[in-house]
Amino acid sequence: MDRSRNCPGRWKQVEEMLVFLAESRGLLLWATGLIAVLAIAWSAAGKGHFAPYRGRILICLALLYLSFVFFFLSFGLEEIEAVGSSARTAPRLWSAGLALFTFDQLRRTLQGRAPKDPESGDIRRVLVAAIVVAFSLWGMDVVGYYISSGVMLLVLCVLLGEKRLFVILSLAGGWVLFSWVVFYRMLNLDLPLGLFF
Repeated sequence: MDRSRNCPGRWKQVEEMLVFLAESRGLLLWATGLIAVLAIAWSAAGKGHFAPYRGRILICLALLYLSFVFFFLSFGLEEIEAVGSSARTAPRLWSAGLALFTFDQLRRTLQGRAPKDPESGDIRRVLVAAIVVAFSLWGMDVVGYYISSGVMLLVLCVLLGEKRLFVILSLAGGWVLFSWVVFYRMLNLDLPLGLFF
């Protein structure tokens, strides 16, 4: 039996599934999957040794789930050879980086080397961080992506309590440099430059 005849039909089914998962109905399925994963993790981590780390474990699992979703959906993007780069590259880079750092954080948490979950959260700090991100998104149209994202990272580092100037500047500068190398040089993508550039 020649299996090569079945391949086009299977690829068609995979393509239809990717289209479905990329639409609004698929978003509902992805959201339901995330809720199920988090509910199972909440229940499993609720007792014993992992109970003090339950919040950290849930955040790590949610980020790993999102990285899987981004990677999976990247297969549905079309290849555009005239541009010189693939539309699949950026979401795969994001998902790989996100998964790598999240796996490291999850490993440290499961080994008990991460701080335990706080008793209560700081809602004011969360709201201020959301406002900073919103201003950064608005600022991209005015001052451009590079300046806006760099300033956002500077402010968020200070807001989150980082006091080491070298860490703050290297994080913001490193992100701007990484963005320029990956998006502008490697992928040939023009990010917003703002009104002044």
